[in-house]
This record gives sequence, structure tokens and C-alpha cells, in this order.
Amino acid sequence: MELFSYPATVTEAYPGDFVVRFAAVPEAITGGDTIDKALANAPDALAVAIDGYLERDWPVPAPGAAMDGEHPIPLDPEVAARVVLRRTMSELGITNVALAKRMNRDEKAVRRILSGRNASFSMTLDALKAVGLHPALSV
Repeated sequence: MELFSYPATVTEAYPGDFVVRFAAVPEAITGGDTIDKALANAPDALAVAIDGYLERDWPVPAPGAAMDGEHPIPLDPEVAARVVLRRTMSELGITNVALAKRMNRDEKAVRRILSGRNASFSMTLDALKAVGLHPALSV
């Protein structure tokens, strides 16, 4: 099972001003007045940046293991599911129209799923099943 975690570094830009950055996702930057607050903000910044990649149809950087001095930041499961869906569609050469047909839905529904707008997580899971994946969430 692939884990969607991205390594982040925290630096103190000024006293009481901590900045979190992701080498693999340079668009994801956040901070806080303590390290803990900065790290608490990091998952949201990461999700917004990855959503931007999906919106622009850019290749999503691969997640990776954190090294010494880095913090593993998990990607929101709904965003990660859309990343897997987009990547699988690309690998299999499945278009939005073809996926819609497999799901017995309108192509607009597929666009909503891929954009993350007005589509439930359940719809995303249905789309993953339609491309042959059987996602399972574990804790």
C-alpha cells in the first residue's frame, strides 16, 4: 500500500516565526508562531498545493520518506485518492468520458471528482473501483 506522506522542513525565519516547506512541493509553504503550530498547518498547505497540481493537470510529485531533520506530513486521504485516480487513468489511457461510461455517469461527474468540487469521497472511491482499484483505508 502506498503511503502519501511528504517530508517537510521547519526553519525559524525570525524569533517566533516558524516556516514549513516541502522540497518536493515548493508551492506548499506555511508557518506558525511555534513549531507545533507550524506543523499543524502543514497538512492543509500540502493539500491545497497538491489540489493546484490536479487542477492544472500537472504531474503530482511523488511522496517520500522523511530523512533526519524532516517531518513526515500526511496528505489528506481525499486528495490522495484523487492523485491515485488521476495517475491510474493516465497509466491506463482512460479518458474522463471512458471513466464516466464505466461509472454509468455523466462526464461532468468525473470532472467534479477529479477537481474535488461538489463530489463526495464516496464518488471518488467509486471512480477508483471503476479503474480496477479497490481502496481500503486502514488506521
